[in-house]
Amino acid sequence: MGDEIMSEELNYQAENGINNRDSRTQMIILGSGIFIATFDLAAISIAMLVLKGIWHLSPITVTLIGAAALIGAIFGGFLGGLLADKFGRKGILFLDFVGYFFASSLSAISPNAYWLIFFRLIVGFVIGADFAVSFPLMAEIRPRKTRGRDMAMVMMTANFGMVLAYGIGGFFLGINNNGWRYVLVSGAVLSIPILIIRSRIKESESWKEKRHHTIGNIFRYLRQNHTGDVIFSSVAWFSYQVGDQGLSIFLPILLSSLLFIGPSDASYSSLIIKSVTIPAAIITVLLIERIGRRSLQLWGFLGRTLSLFFLAFMLIMLPDTFLYAKVLFLFTAFFFGAMGPDKTIVIAPSEKFDSSVRGTGEGISEASGRFGGLIGILGYGLLTPFLGDGGGIMFFAIFAMIGLIATLVFMTKDRNEYRNSKKSDRRTL
Repeated sequence: MGDEIMSEELNYQAENGINNRDSRTQMIILGSGIFIATFDLAAISIAMLVLKGIWHLSPITVTLIGAAALIGAIFGGFLGGLLADKFGRKGILFLDFVGYFFASSLSAISPNAYWLIFFRLIVGFVIGADFAVSFPLMAEIRPRKTRGRDMAMVMMTANFGMVLAYGIGGFFLGINNNGWRYVLVSGAVLSIPILIIRSRIKESESWKEKRHHTIGNIFRYLRQNHTGDVIFSSVAWFSYQVGDQGLSIFLPILLSSLLFIGPSDASYSSLIIKSVTIPAAIITVLLIERIGRRSLQLWGFLGRTLSLFFLAFMLIMLPDTFLYAKVLFLFTAFFFGAMGPDKTIVIAPSEKFDSSVRGTGEGISEASGRFGGLIGILGYGLLTPFLGDGGGIMFFAIFAMIGLIATLVFMTKDRNEYRNSKKSDRRTL
């Protein structure tokens, strides 16, 4: 049943002749939200570098500052996707950026850690909603033969968002103790033109034709037709985000400890490390329609798993030597993540679900991923005081291995293989 639904959805564009140029414009607008979301994630990791000393915070409070947005995103992803299936995509995508502008601005002027955590919860909620709605809409407006490549190109904005945040952070942290506030407010400033152009987003015709009018019907249809899809995409997303969100949040702190450098240099060093994700993302764009989602996801999980295991071993067994080898494994961990699962765990479920429940399915999967990110941040933050950085990295490696196993066992057919088999069936007929 699920494959029949996928076939029908993938052919919707050709049957209805949606304007290709218009959908490209919408893809750019949607990509701007991805850019801001990842900019914000890097921005708070930069703030965490200095807030412990400025506000005299405990390690637990610092960890909560990093985790707050992910807690909000768990609820934002689920509710945003569900409301988008009930009321439509356009309104959610505008309102969530209004919320982001105000919450990000208020985060920058927070008088203490408690207010910062509160505003970060709101930031996470609206970012989670944006992700849960953006990718289903992308899947509904792009032609099937280039959909994976187009979505991977849009997701490249995430890599640039983080790199820019680390660069801005390095500059502002070198000015004074309020530099972290300038980094956070930069996200709000960048969101202003995006908020203006988001008024041009059009509603999904696919959703309007197939929508369910009650929430009960949405869940009933999802349970009857997509239970397996929800479970696998949730497990894959969870497994990847444990390490990815954790690494991204703690990267400046890890580099500061590893290289014995100050906050500004740690931010610039994070920029260099994360820059490797850009060529990795380009490889994904070039290969996703050629070798398929499954192959990219397998190789990405495998490369990240091995990189993190080797890095953890060296941090535990060789803490004071082979510094450059440790940095190299950080490079390869980010490279393989960005080359595969960073993109495929988002793209695959947005293609698989029927448009009438696509937001809800994507939202549940994303909420699982955000919960994984929360576990990653809390796990690393709680383990490192007792086991050191090596223990925290080993924690990430274990979950990357779980993602590899889940992909190997459950992701038996991706969209490319399915499309090719249908072409073969038509030639036979």
